[in-house]
Amino acid sequence: MHERVSGSRYAYRPLVEHTSFLAQALRRLGRQRATVFLAVVLYDASPELIGEKLQMHPVRVRQAFSRAASVLRHPSVATELRRLSYEIDALDTKALVDDELRTLIREWHLEEMFEPLCAACSCPMPVPMIDSLQPRPGRPRRYCSNACRQKAYRARRKG
Repeated sequence: MHERVSGSRYAYRPLVEHTSFLAQALRRLGRQRATVFLAVVLYDASPELIGEKLQMHPVRVRQAFSRAASVLRHPSVATELRRLSYEIDALDTKALVDDELRTLIREWHLEEMFEPLCAACSCPMPVPMIDSLQPRPGRPRRYCSNACRQKAYRARRKG
C-alpha cells in the first residue's frame, strides 16, 4: 500500500486523511440528513423508527435519505470516496469507520438512538459487522442471547 513513487513520496496519502473525508462529507450534509443516512446504513433502522426518533414523517425520512445519497454521489464527493474505496481493498467496513466518524456518531448520540435493544432485558445488542456487498441474511435478532430468548419463550408460555 505504501509504495514509493519518486524519492520519498508515497503513491497514496495516509489512510487517516481519506477516512476523515467521509466524516467531513457527512457533516456538510447537515445533522438531520446525515443522521438519517447513518441510521439506515450503519444500524439498518426502518423509516418508521427513524421518524419516531427524529420526529419526522416516514416519507420525509425516505426523502432525506435519498437526498443525502444524492449529495454523496455528486462527482466532487464521489471521486474522493471512490479513490478511498480502491485504496482500502474495496469497501473494508472496519477501515471506513475511523476515529473521526466514531466521534461524529458519539456527538450526535446515534448509538443511543438507533442501537437495537433486547426484547427481554432491554440491554443494547451488538451491531454485527456485515459485508456491504452482501445482503443481511434472515430476520434481525430480537434477543441479545439464548438465555434472553428462552426467558421470553417461558414468559409467553406462562401466560
